[in-house]
Amino acid sequence: MFRFHPLPDGEPAYGGYSVTLNGKPAPLAVARVSAMPYNTVWPGRQRPLDQTELLGFASFEADEEVTVAVTYGKPVKKAVVRPLSKGVKAKIDGNVVTFTLRTPGQYFCEADGYHNALSLFFDPVTHYESRATGKILRYPAGIHRIGNVMLESDTTVILEDGAYIYGSFTAICAENVRIFGHGVIDGSSEERFTGCKMFPPYDFHYRMPDSKEGILNFLKEKKVLNGLVRFYRCRNCELNGPILRDSATFCVIPAACDNIVIDRIKLIGMWRYNSDGVDVFNSANIVLRNSFLRNFDDCVVLKGIKGWDERNLENILVENCVVWCDWGRNLEIGAETNAPEYRNIIFRNCDNIHGDLILLDLHHHNRAEIHHLLFEDIRCEFEERHLPNTYQHDMNAPFDWNQKTVQPQLIAMPIYDDGMFSDDGLNGSIHDIVYKDIKILNETDSMPKPVIFMKGLDENHLVEHIRFENMTINGKPAKESDFEVVSDKFVRDVIFK
Repeated sequence: MFRFHPLPDGEPAYGGYSVTLNGKPAPLAVARVSAMPYNTVWPGRQRPLDQTELLGFASFEADEEVTVAVTYGKPVKKAVVRPLSKGVKAKIDGNVVTFTLRTPGQYFCEADGYHNALSLFFDPVTHYESRATGKILRYPAGIHRIGNVMLESDTTVILEDGAYIYGSFTAICAENVRIFGHGVIDGSSEERFTGCKMFPPYDFHYRMPDSKEGILNFLKEKKVLNGLVRFYRCRNCELNGPILRDSATFCVIPAACDNIVIDRIKLIGMWRYNSDGVDVFNSANIVLRNSFLRNFDDCVVLKGIKGWDERNLENILVENCVVWCDWGRNLEIGAETNAPEYRNIIFRNCDNIHGDLILLDLHHHNRAEIHHLLFEDIRCEFEERHLPNTYQHDMNAPFDWNQKTVQPQLIAMPIYDDGMFSDDGLNGSIHDIVYKDIKILNETDSMPKPVIFMKGLDENHLVEHIRFENMTINGKPAKESDFEVVSDKFVRDVIFK
């Protein structure tokens, strides 16, 4: 079985190249992405369009192999299909590139470089209707402009194939909320403006259905960006299937939540300042899997945010994800680390297909004890396109394309004493972290050694008990000497095995 997810009337189609899937013309939707790693600190503004570019994407389901043919406007010299770990080989015949996809996943065809890459979202055949319970909110194929919809407990949202939702969904102190389907949730109608906040004010009280803890007091706040999907103080919720496009800020936030599953989402078109991917705030029992995240700024981030900081971040699994970061960090702890502890956290079986600053980052600014984390079976692709990670201090200054290229760091574990994101003056520690089966894929042998950066703070705030096991570079076992390891005297007990 094979089926496209259609493009509704009125939704723009991408025309930079054409695609057939199993011989049938595929509808290509449009996403705007960053063309350069040029960022500014919050709050920034609406980013100028001359720092962006367009690409096409197609979404479909199949339980069979899918043969893809891409026709470009000019002859192609080199074509690469990512993730490289999938082993998909492209054939070039003039201006036509063909390849076969044998299993579901997220794939990207780059012709003569990464710009305007074709994005293919290949899902297994899925029947969401059978999982719908409670109140059902249905969006059929077509364009829907919904603003921000507040979701109550025991609600299932069904985004049918070909549904394009311009707006966002928010649940507050809710249970059993589900958002299912292959539709698109688009945040392009939400603009950044002076004085806006990324999320509600810190000083709020909350009430779960079975609690008497107080009432929410931030609902009258009018200057909060909605992103695309927000769960505040929720539990037993699921986000499964949709494409999320063009968020004005952090795209998906579970904050102070418990038992949240995020599965088979695809984040594309995140080009604006601070358009992070999935940002988990002070939550427990969270699963993010089988997803794609391309973001300008950070992609998967576990944050400890002041206001929610009485809660740990614990029992969190990120697995089988494909990550493309256009400016910041791919898989990250921090930089906000306001929490008692981060513990029992696993990043496993993920592909970092592009990165710019740091691929695997443990970025510690605050008071948490961060321990018992595992990064396992992570593929990290290094290629020649890297550009310098640049702050835009002058909002009118153009990006300098002639700067020297800079390879992103592979791993970072610094503890800082700058009090960023908190004023309590407390610092934390990092210990018992394992990096296992990390596979570095260098496209040329002349690339610099991958960088591992570790920094403690003082005798009471150490980075210690760190294990690197079975690291490889281009399939060959890697020793400590194969990396540029940077550390200080407050880093202890580091072992390469």
